[in-house]
Amino acid sequence: MNITDVFVDKNITYRQIKEKRLKYNISQIKLAKISGYTPAMISSWELEKRIPSIRELKKLLDCINQIIFKIKNEGMQINKKKIQKDYIKCKTLPEIIKDANTYINKMTQIKYPKKKYTSCLHHLYQLMSKNPSPNTPKAISLFSGCGGLDAGFIAAGFNIVGHVELDEAARKLYEANFKNSACLGKDICSISNDEINTWLNNYGNIDLLIGGPPCQGFSLAGKRDPNDTRNQLYKDYVRIVEKIEPKAFVMENVKLLTSMRTANGELFIDNIKAAFEKIGYNVFLFEINAQDYGVPQSRERIFLIGTNKSKCKKKYIFPCKTHSSNDFSLFSQLLPYTTFRDATSDLPSLKSGEVSKDPLHWSISHPQYVIEWLKDVPEGCSAHDNKDPNLRPPSGFNTTYKRNIWDKPSSTISTNFSMISGCRNVHPTDTRSLTIREAARLQSFPDEFVFFGKWGDIRKAIGNAVPPYLSYIVAQSIYTQLFRK
Repeated sequence: MNITDVFVDKNITYRQIKEKRLKYNISQIKLAKISGYTPAMISSWELEKRIPSIRELKKLLDCINQIIFKIKNEGMQINKKKIQKDYIKCKTLPEIIKDANTYINKMTQIKYPKKKYTSCLHHLYQLMSKNPSPNTPKAISLFSGCGGLDAGFIAAGFNIVGHVELDEAARKLYEANFKNSACLGKDICSISNDEINTWLNNYGNIDLLIGGPPCQGFSLAGKRDPNDTRNQLYKDYVRIVEKIEPKAFVMENVKLLTSMRTANGELFIDNIKAAFEKIGYNVFLFEINAQDYGVPQSRERIFLIGTNKSKCKKKYIFPCKTHSSNDFSLFSQLLPYTTFRDATSDLPSLKSGEVSKDPLHWSISHPQYVIEWLKDVPEGCSAHDNKDPNLRPPSGFNTTYKRNIWDKPSSTISTNFSMISGCRNVHPTDTRSLTIREAARLQSFPDEFVFFGKWGDIRKAIGNAVPPYLSYIVAQSIYTQLFRK
C-alpha cells in the first residue's frame, strides 16, 4: 500500500474516513492531534452535525493514510501517545543519545567552520569549565533546569556549590555539565530549615542565590491561571533567601509576569517585590530583551535583582544594551543584532526528514500537505499569507507556520520549537521546523554543552533555559558592582 494511492473527489464523505479510523483503532483525540483539528470538530463531523469541506477531508484522509501506512509497513503500534510520536519522527530518526560520553564522542568527530559567534560561545564554554578558585563568591542555584543561568554565572567567576531541580531529565543534564555543583534537593517545597542549616554548615556563608521559578503559569504559552500552584513557588525562594541571607539574589522570569494578577486582583510582581523587601532586601526590576545583549533571539524577560540592605549599600545598575537593529545610526556605539544567519549558517541545510552527522542537527519529517503550504512562503511570512486559499492552514494565526528571517534574530525559542505549526518555528529557507542544534545555538548554548536523553526532554530543557550568554552579561555586572573588592 502506498500512502498516495487514495484519490479524494467531491463524492467522498466523512463516513469513509470514520470507517478507516475505527478499523485501525485510531481514536478521535489521536486523529485530532495529528491533523490539527479539535476533537470537538472531528466529533461533530462524525455525528453529521457539520459537513467538512473537500480541503478538510483531503487533509484528514492524508493523516489517516499516513498512520495506516506506518501501521502496515513500519509496525507502528497503536497505544497511548505512540501515534503522535511516530507520525512526526524523522525518516531515519537518530538514536537517542543515552549518556554524556556518547554525545561528547560524536561531537569530537565534527568540525564546524570557525565563526565569530560560535567562537564566542566556545570561549564562554572554556570560562564555565574552569575549576573555581577558593576565594570566588559562593552561590546556590534554585530551579536550575539544565543550567543556562548557571553557565553564565560560573563563567563570570561565581562558584555554584549546589543546585535544586525537580525535573529528573534536566537534573541529569545539569550534573553532566557542572560537576562541581552538588544536588541539594529536588522539590524546593520540601526543603526544610534543617537542610538549609546543613548547607550553611557545609559551605559557610553563601553570597548569592540565583534561579527562575517556572514561568508556565505567567506565560501566554500557558493558561495564565492565577490559581496555578507554580505561581506560588516564589514564596519558597523568599523563604530560602531569608534563611541564608545572601548578599544578593537574582530571579529571572517572563516579561508577562509584570501584568499577571492574583485571584484578588493584585499584581503578582508587586507581591513578589514586597515579600523580598519584607525580609530586608532592596529589589530592582529590569525588563529586557535578550537580542539587545548579543543573543540571536528576541526573548523578552524580566530580572529581579535583590541586594541585602545590611550587607550591601550599593544600588545595582543593569548593564547597558550592547546591540541594536542593523539600521543603527552611523554614530551609534552599539553593535548590530546577532542574527539567525550569524548563529546557524555554518550548519548543513536539511530537508524535512533529513539528518546530519551532528547528533542534534536533524529534521522531523513533516506531512506532505504542510510542505506544500510552506515551500513557496518567503522569509518572515506565514502559510496563512498564501494567496491560494487551498494552501492556507485551516486554523491558527498568522504567527503559526511562519518562517524566521536570516538577517534578524530568531523568534523566541520555546519548548515546542520543533513543531512546524508553532509560533515562528519554520527555518528561513529550508521547509521544516527548527532542529535541536539550531535552537541550542539561538539560545547561545556552546556546541560543547552536553545534551543527552529523550528528544522531548532535551527540547524542554533548551526552551526553558536562560540564554547562557545573556546570563554571562548579567553575572559580570553583578560581580563587578557587588562582589569585586
